[in-house]
Amino acid sequence: MIVIGIYDGHNASACLSIDGEIVCALQEERLTKRKNEIGFPVKAVKYLLEKYELSNDNIDIVAMCGTERTAINYYKYPIDTVFSVNDHLDMMNNYWKPKLSGKEHSKFYIKDIFENKYPKEKLLYEIPESYYEFSTEERQEKITNIIINTVSKIINIDKSKVKFYDHHTCHIMYGYYANKNKKNKTIGITVDAYGDKCNQTIWMIDKDEFKLISKSSQCEIARLYRMVTLYLRMKPLEHEYKVMGLAPYSKEHYAKEVEKDLDDLLEFNDLNIIHKNKPENLFDFLQEKFQYHRFDNIAGGLQRYVEKMLIELFTRAYKKLDCANFVFSGGVAMNVKVNKVIGDLPFVDNFFVAGSSSDESLSIGACYYANNQNAITNKPLANLYLGTEITTQRFNDYVSKNNLSKNYKITKTNNKEIAKLLSENQVIARVSGRMEFGARALGNRSLLANPSNPGIIQYINELVKGRDFWMPFAATILDSYSSKYLYNPKGFESRFMSVAMDTKKDCLSDIKAGTHPYDESIRPQILTKEQNPAYYDLINEFSKITNIGALLNTSFNLHGKPIVSDIDDAMDVLNNSGLKYLVFNEYLLQKREVKC
Repeated sequence: MIVIGIYDGHNASACLSIDGEIVCALQEERLTKRKNEIGFPVKAVKYLLEKYELSNDNIDIVAMCGTERTAINYYKYPIDTVFSVNDHLDMMNNYWKPKLSGKEHSKFYIKDIFENKYPKEKLLYEIPESYYEFSTEERQEKITNIIINTVSKIINIDKSKVKFYDHHTCHIMYGYYANKNKKNKTIGITVDAYGDKCNQTIWMIDKDEFKLISKSSQCEIARLYRMVTLYLRMKPLEHEYKVMGLAPYSKEHYAKEVEKDLDDLLEFNDLNIIHKNKPENLFDFLQEKFQYHRFDNIAGGLQRYVEKMLIELFTRAYKKLDCANFVFSGGVAMNVKVNKVIGDLPFVDNFFVAGSSSDESLSIGACYYANNQNAITNKPLANLYLGTEITTQRFNDYVSKNNLSKNYKITKTNNKEIAKLLSENQVIARVSGRMEFGARALGNRSLLANPSNPGIIQYINELVKGRDFWMPFAATILDSYSSKYLYNPKGFESRFMSVAMDTKKDCLSDIKAGTHPYDESIRPQILTKEQNPAYYDLINEFSKITNIGALLNTSFNLHGKPIVSDIDDAMDVLNNSGLKYLVFNEYLLQKREVKC
């Protein structure tokens, strides 16, 4: 059975499943070059159709994630993609504040501000403003029909093949089926900002049978994190990871004070997180509460609060359902520090967080869901190298067409030579094989460096990435070295950099640059040869020179841009940064020195 999975919200993506195996998955941002692209993934779908020669004759289902379709502006304008921090603040003050306080406001404010600034940025679905006048049920039917008609035209497929699947069920399907070591009996938990009138679910999964135990529409952990991100003048739905990275810099005493300020927001009703006291305007609430707190302590207090709430959620689920195996999915599962404290709980035997479990993975979840509903056995994800590939021929053609040899020394290379450069503290951009799916680079579209050299962090931050000074890096660690560097008593896998771990102090110097400088924790990619033989061999060659079985690994991109996809992207970073070396498959590009 052939299924195309589609998510048309923020972090839009498309996925192809053939007989239960995920063979390709693409985020639209990599093709449009706009981070966190929102809306129907036109380019990603086109790639799947052409690459795999798909048509109405061989496509069985187009699995659309999302059943609730009444939010008109959400489909018409890619606000989350193109709005700046200032735009979000203006919208908060000029639209949401009067609306939430019951004052007169324009229901078309978002349309007006958007079209004034970005008149050419309308999305694919043509949804009339007159639909606001219909009842919710009528509007839902009309918008759903527009989506079905649009999708059937784009893909040239029978309308009957377009199916809609629940948001949180797609989240848990992804979290569960991506796990190659899944257990027959598992508790599944999802937490995110909102999707299909819900933001928290708990499932009992037994031999691929999914039973929904509870759900809440009031678990506002993700929304709280989003609002704090904006309060700290960072971009919501994009920079939450920065707030998480800032949290360890806080002083415990002051972070506890912030945590206490948040205690009145949420509480538990059995297995559900619900409102305790819901502020009229959460953003205004935060501005009042946080006006005397420093930015790092706000981040630390928020992280403490989120960890406390989720520890309680998992504890309650364990006691109620009597199962020690867990999977965690949804946007909040991207918080690797949360994942660490959950995995450390004494009653947790098995804990799995799939790679990039935010909304970009919903297209994969939709495929898994469709297969599940049609008695097709879902296969786990062996890796996340699911995107496009740049062939050597395409590279050679690009070199000739753009006369790259004028400004770059181009030579054939191998892993021994690259490893030697890395051992000499050079930073290497690596483009090889298929592009990673998701938010984290896993070696194929990565910046690599010597993990034992903390001084290299400043160079990468300032001259290459152009990002905030406090952001930590990560490391890829060979599986044969993981026990040397990491505390992992329960043997949790970390193929996708989805869980933080403590490091062993006696070997910390080997991987210091890949750890968080304040608490010395790490977000590792534990690499097996099976996952990525070429990348594994590179690190192995590096270990022969240095006796270090790891590399510093961060995404290959400029700050605020998606991870590179094509040659043009890679060359753009190379030309507009302090980066000197770029590896394309078996070729090494080195910037020529400019003579004055």
